[in-house]
Amino acid sequence: MKNDSSKILIAAAAGAAAGVIAGLLMAPGTGKDSREGFMKMASQVADNFNGQVATYMEKFSGLASMLNGGGADNSMSVGADANTGKTADQA
Repeated sequence: MKNDSSKILIAAAAGAAAGVIAGLLMAPGTGKDSREGFMKMASQVADNFNGQVATYMEKFSGLASMLNGGGADNSMSVGADANTGKTADQA
């Protein structure tokens, strides 16, 4: 069942790509205009993707830092007692 789903997704992606290519080839503008528009759109997509990745990397870095004890708020470790801030092996 899983293979059928992946085949459908691949076919859909290939169909979408073929549609985009056909649209670019049949566009009423000149080739230069089409290429410039495509490059501008690709640049915007890349910028958006990089922004999303950067956001998640910051969150991941903060989480990793907190788990390693190097976070900005070192007053309490993971698994520490809420009242004392000490873990079971520190008590």
